[in-house]
Amino acid sequence: MNLLAPWYVPLLAMGLTAGPLILLYFLKLKRREVPISSTLLWQQAMQDLQVNSPFQKLRNNLLLILQLLILLAAALAIAEPMRKGHRGVDEAIVLLIDQSGSMATDEGGGRTRLSIAKQEARKVIDDMSTAQRAMVIAFSDRARVLSSFTDDKETLRQAIDAIEQTDASGRLGEAMELAEAHSTPLGEGIGTDPGIEIAESHYMVFTDGRLPDSSDLVVQRGVLEIVRIGRASDNVGIVELDVRRAYEKPEQLSVLARVRNFGPAPANRDVSLLVDGELKSVRTPAALAPLGPADKLKEMDLSGVPPEGNEATVAFDLILGTAARIELRLSGQDAFPTDDRAHAIVAPPRPITVLLVTPGNRYLRHLLSALPLGHYDVWTPKEYEDNPDDKLVEDGRCRYDVVILDGHSTDRLAPGNYIFFAAIPGNQGVQLGSEPLKEEALLDWDETHPILRHISLEAMTVFSWFDLELPAQAATLIEATNGPILALLIRGRNQYLICAFGIFDQDRTHLNTDWVFSEGLPVFMYNALRYLAGSSTTGRHPPVAPGEAFTVAAGPNTQSVTVRRPDGGTETAAVRSSGLVTYGRTDRAGVYTVSTGIPGQDARAVNLLDEGESFIAPNEVFRIATGQAKATQGLDRVNRPFWPYLLAVLGVILFIEWFVYNRRVFV
Repeated sequence: MNLLAPWYVPLLAMGLTAGPLILLYFLKLKRREVPISSTLLWQQAMQDLQVNSPFQKLRNNLLLILQLLILLAAALAIAEPMRKGHRGVDEAIVLLIDQSGSMATDEGGGRTRLSIAKQEARKVIDDMSTAQRAMVIAFSDRARVLSSFTDDKETLRQAIDAIEQTDASGRLGEAMELAEAHSTPLGEGIGTDPGIEIAESHYMVFTDGRLPDSSDLVVQRGVLEIVRIGRASDNVGIVELDVRRAYEKPEQLSVLARVRNFGPAPANRDVSLLVDGELKSVRTPAALAPLGPADKLKEMDLSGVPPEGNEATVAFDLILGTAARIELRLSGQDAFPTDDRAHAIVAPPRPITVLLVTPGNRYLRHLLSALPLGHYDVWTPKEYEDNPDDKLVEDGRCRYDVVILDGHSTDRLAPGNYIFFAAIPGNQGVQLGSEPLKEEALLDWDETHPILRHISLEAMTVFSWFDLELPAQAATLIEATNGPILALLIRGRNQYLICAFGIFDQDRTHLNTDWVFSEGLPVFMYNALRYLAGSSTTGRHPPVAPGEAFTVAAGPNTQSVTVRRPDGGTETAAVRSSGLVTYGRTDRAGVYTVSTGIPGQDARAVNLLDEGESFIAPNEVFRIATGQAKATQGLDRVNRPFWPYLLAVLGVILFIEWFVYNRRVFV
């Protein structure tokens, strides 16, 4: 048994109330003189005078005893007596509550894992003594401090109640860094009160345990306790979605999805395709085998489980000549409905348009005429610089999907996509050497990048190139002995593919590479045009994961736009001077509609598509790199409060006192 309130609180309450109560029974009564007809009442009057004399022994009085018992029960209730649980917690408690996608799992009775975690965290708050402090951190792919260290229980409860469900992936590392940064070693102050001295913190993580970065976690001081939440494990989800238009026939759209069973039992689920909310087709993949036995799922690491048998690929093909919103739905129900839907925003079909700026390059001209482009124009560098804006810019963006600049560096760069050969974009932090370098060799290239896919550079010969200096955010695609010679730089609404060599030498009298005589250059140009043109011509807009920001272009003279969220709420986002709008509160999966005023820039799709979050079986094998850690299934050590029972006893005594008093009055 212990008291949450300090020991002096009940004593002070009794001292301030019991004394005056007893004194009231000692007070003399003020009587007025009246004539009486007999002296037989004098004896009773003398007894009354003795009772009200303060200098005599207090006689037994049932009402006084009952009232003293009422005061005693009230004083003990104020002290908040608790029956001590199995274990105590330290003075400093850090509550870390997982709000990632898997915490939306339905555990039955209308309760999600997040709601259970918040309930368990409230128990810790209710169990705090006056000597303890706590703070609240919510985390998914990033972490937020909702309440710094405080002993105000109501503030802590409000912080816990403010935690909302997200569909983002779960990562514990940033949350622990915040927790340890706010925790203070013995002898130092905490929060805003420099007078509080507190011991090492007790970190309590309320999670289902599916945190892939936990094995890298280092707990430098304090104890990490994992309060494991949840029991459900049955789930089938969409884990991958690819939507694209055929390059040669953009009106043909293919939708490819991968579905996986993460539960302990076989599953049969239909996959429905909806276009702008209208059902177009239904596919029934082969039966999905279970991921594993129920007793093994909680100890299983998904990375070591082969997908054969418990996943299936579903394909849809359709003719779609307009922009549309694509949605895939799984039939049936399971414990985790978030991954039962996936969305994509498809741009209208439009062949790629290209502008070639060159003083003369028949190889590039012939190459563009051979590719399946919608249209291409050829300008000289002088025409490019002298032509009015209306020939180059439309709706605040370059009217060509890709501009190829052959040996011409320029600052005239309307928002759009650019390929530079032996040239650079001005005012972007890129520098090009003045003299070509010869007898250098290629060292490495990124074969996994879409621009270099299906290209063998081992057979390519380049006689010379320029020294290329790039800003830190540029991605190097081809590396030579002297540095990068092909790089991709993304700045706002612009994409720059920068090549340090040209087709011709510096005098433009001889070829600088034999690439023009092989299939390497056409494949490279095909990949580059398709990658840079992106969603505007060949498929959907870039996918967005929960928690990631997306950027769209707004119409001219637009100051702000309205963003409608999947939950029906709306927000206002400001338009930057560049004409771009960036929105980052994408914590829930679904379609976000933006009032940009530009067709094709008015919506973005946010999808979970994360196998780690879809694998909802609670993780019972939770390991950290170094430090002290322990795990519990819920909290069995929460103290049992006795003060409600004391209040009940107080009520019973009060009723008895009322009954005795009324009996004496009316007898």
